Amino acid sequence: MKKSMIALATLAMLGTSAAAYNPPAGGQNMLRLTSPFLLTDAKSAAGGALTEITPDSVVNNPAIAGFAQRSSLGLSGTMLFDSNDPSDTSLGGAFDLGLTIASRWCVPTFLVQGVFSEYEHMNLGNNIAFTAGYSKDITDNLSVGLSGNFGLLWGAGSDWTLSAALGTYYNAGEVGFLKNLRFGVALTNLGKMYTDTEAWGIDSSVTTHDDGTTTIDYADAWPALATLRIGAAAHFIDTDAFKLGLSVDVASPGFQNVVFDAGLQMRFFDIVKLSTAWEFDLQEYSKNEYKNLMPSVGLSFNILIKSKSETLKKHDWDQSEITTGAAWQRLYENVDAVSAGVILDLGLRDTQPPEIKMW
Repeated sequence: MKKSMIALATLAMLGTSAAAYNPPAGGQNMLRLTSPFLLTDAKSAAGGALTEITPDSVVNNPAIAGFAQRSSLGLSGTMLFDSNDPSDTSLGGAFDLGLTIASRWCVPTFLVQGVFSEYEHMNLGNNIAFTAGYSKDITDNLSVGLSGNFGLLWGAGSDWTLSAALGTYYNAGEVGFLKNLRFGVALTNLGKMYTDTEAWGIDSSVTTHDDGTTTIDYADAWPALATLRIGAAAHFIDTDAFKLGLSVDVASPGFQNVVFDAGLQMRFFDIVKLSTAWEFDLQEYSKNEYKNLMPSVGLSFNILIKSKSETLKKHDWDQSEITTGAAWQRLYENVDAVSAGVILDLGLRDTQPPEIKMW
């Protein structure tokens, strides 16, 4: 198993050397447009500035869900619109529906996502993606994960993608003044990417030939094949009333680009959370038309719900949590993303250590 994973990663890396790096703006991260929680978690492979395991987590690192104590159901939607062009009244959008099933043996995750964006500066076409993930805690501090993704594209040509992702996640606990210090590594997009599309890439151009015909250099091989992401996150303040966390990630899409992400999150009384995330994409920043430096901002609320149902009580689901969230980000100086979502966590976190009674 280990040898086959190494061989797959090696083949993927060799394949990247033959293709130029020319994804559409936002094409590397399009699945993260589907939810306010993804929009503001800075694509953290370490589980976010303040640890939060959701069905969406499989997009960043399939190993994160390995420590999930509760099954979760998530539903989100995003509206996309061009705020700088009054003549363009078309609406784009995105959605996701996810399920994480916590068990003592493993944690499977299932996620369906859609992205619909045909704007000039974020030409992603119409996409539907299906992701299935498997994660498992190996020790009290370490988990591993594997996921598979199948996607379809139309509206900017037509194509399909089939890929796998590998990940590992480590919780170091308290180290010095840092609380809940975590590290994550993920290798994603191992397989066939979108290659036969008519999406406009960040490096696309139109060539006019001597006979008067033109050739358009469309986006090629996106999202980038074999993307390595390394992340770290920790709580700097961790009290019952207030928590403050920071996450930092570095990614290398196709080993042809460098992307830096940072996320900052604050939680008040375990009820209200403020989040912001910022990204620096070296290749996109070098293109004048595709700079994307505006941070995302988000707000979420946790609500405790109780039920007297005997069926729910039998599964320890008579008390559960609902998290509602909203987020906004200006993308590529033209497209606004407004997102809202809800996550239902069945049951409550187990915060008490096991009690051993003798005789």
